[in-house]
Amino acid sequence: MAEGMLTLAQLKKEVAAGTIDTVVAALVDMQGRLMGKRFHAKYFADGAWEETHGCNYLLAVDVAMEPVPGYKASSWEKGYGDFVLKPDMATLRRIPWLPATALVICDILDHHTHEDIPHSPRAILKKQLKRL
Repeated sequence: MAEGMLTLAQLKKEVAAGTIDTVVAALVDMQGRLMGKRFHAKYFADGAWEETHGCNYLLAVDVAMEPVPGYKASSWEKGYGDFVLKPDMATLRRIPWLPATALVICDILDHHTHEDIPHSPRAILKKQLKRL
């Protein structure tokens, strides 16, 4: 395993030892930024690692976080709902720029079907990798 990477079991040990107290569960937005939630590490390790939720607004905004009109998936007219954030536990790692903190990248899934949201950056990347 690469340096800094963690398994769920290792995270639980670090939480019990008090060396990790926060987990950032992040999605990659349309500008390539990490957006997400900060969890108390024990709460994340006890079950939030399975899934959490986020607002689909996060895939419909510009760099200034202003909603961009014209999206089919979400808008002021259609409304903003939730999607599922599914942590990809293979990405769980310590982050050296924040003390006692781990980061996990999430896939973005449809709230009803649990299928990848096709316009999310990670879903687009997965689709392209399959084509190689």
